[in-house]
Amino acid sequence: YWEGTEHPRFKLNEDTGMISMRHGTRDGRYHLRFKVYDRKHTQTDVPANVTVVVKEIPHEAVINSGSVRISGITDEDFIRIWNYRTQSLSKSKAEKFKEKIANLLNIERDNVDVFSVQLRRKHPPVTDIRFSAHGSPYYKPVRLNGIVLMHREEIEKEVDINITMVGIDECLYENQMCEGSCTNTLDISALPYMVNANKTSLVGVRVDVLAECTCGARNFSKDENCKNNPCYNGGRCIESRYSLQCNCPAGYNGPRCQQVSRSFKGNGWAWYPPLEMCDSSHLHFEFITRKADGLLLYNGPIVPPETDEVMVSDYIAIELERGYPRLLLDFGSGTLELRVKTKKTLDDG
Repeated sequence: YWEGTEHPRFKLNEDTGMISMRHGTRDGRYHLRFKVYDRKHTQTDVPANVTVVVKEIPHEAVINSGSVRISGITDEDFIRIWNYRTQSLSKSKAEKFKEKIANLLNIERDNVDVFSVQLRRKHPPVTDIRFSAHGSPYYKPVRLNGIVLMHREEIEKEVDINITMVGIDECLYENQMCEGSCTNTLDISALPYMVNANKTSLVGVRVDVLAECTCGARNFSKDENCKNNPCYNGGRCIESRYSLQCNCPAGYNGPRCQQVSRSFKGNGWAWYPPLEMCDSSHLHFEFITRKADGLLLYNGPIVPPETDEVMVSDYIAIELERGYPRLLLDFGSGTLELRVKTKKTLDDG
């Protein structure tokens, strides 16, 4: 029961001990004071204090979130602050992960939110983590996942986790979901996902990645709207009766404010979202270079699968070798190599 007056924004179920928050409660830290009793052990009027931290997670944060799948750790283990071995409080893996991401992005810790921790499998445990980060505006998933991939071993060591997938992709599971075309869809539920780890709990956003057997790049059946933030690089979405368009900042010329060209000075690279998995597709790009050797494009798996886990190993790589283009392709039946002998080498600038 409440010690003193009931807080106007929270409700206590005295039979179950469950605390409910009223809709519309503002961001902030709330200190709630209760007294509990235990008839079995004849304990009465034992003080119990609860601190509730409320932070709104906007829709933009969810659709621009990065994600990792970890093995060997439950959702409770990830948020737990009580160390049973030392019988003392310690920093949770969730907090360590949050601090590491903020450090890698060189932003304030409060600008990173780990807002979804969901158990996917109990034995052996597999847990999905979803997080967002913002300067202004929110960073895109490709950047967040790219940072994790670049520093994967470092993150695993400092946070003490085993990352088995970066950028959760249900289409990567061979023959389990679809044959041929496959597209991942983010299903955001209105119902929260609660994790209870004794001295701490997380009530997060319930987010599921669903595999749809369609080619996302050619699927025009879904309506476009500004709610899904189709404009990149800070572009402002303008919705009309029949279509939408993006008002783009200077330097971004694509129809969705994409940067349509990149320049590198010998050792640079750019990270883009992976190509959609489609039965039939077409890829086109132009380049100019003075380097005779280099990788122009790679699309395929980066993180190795778990033991006994069969995942798609398909990949495509386009590179220059001594100035001539070379294509490497594997759609499951072995690597095909195609070399093109052009009249002149393509490293003529």
